[in-house]
Amino acid sequence: PGPAMLYAAARTLAGGRRAGLMASLGLHLGGYVHVIAAAAGLALLFHAVPPLFTAMKLAGSAYLVWLGLSLFRDRNTTR
Repeated sequence: PGPAMLYAAARTLAGGRRAGLMASLGLHLGGYVHVIAAAAGLALLFHAVPPLFTAMKLAGSAYLVWLGLSLFRDRNTTR
């Protein structure tokens, strides 16, 4: 819970169910705008600096390999 949840709860208490639902809808749509803006910014950055995109892919694949290895390691220690 954070400020958004507090805002939605306050709107619900002050204005009723409809006001709370509209506040939740506004917060939800605002989240979509934030995600789209962040994705567009990253897309422009990766287009401008291709080695950065390659580095991000390699870092992501290394993280997935590390997760997989940690699953195998944890599985062997529990038995």
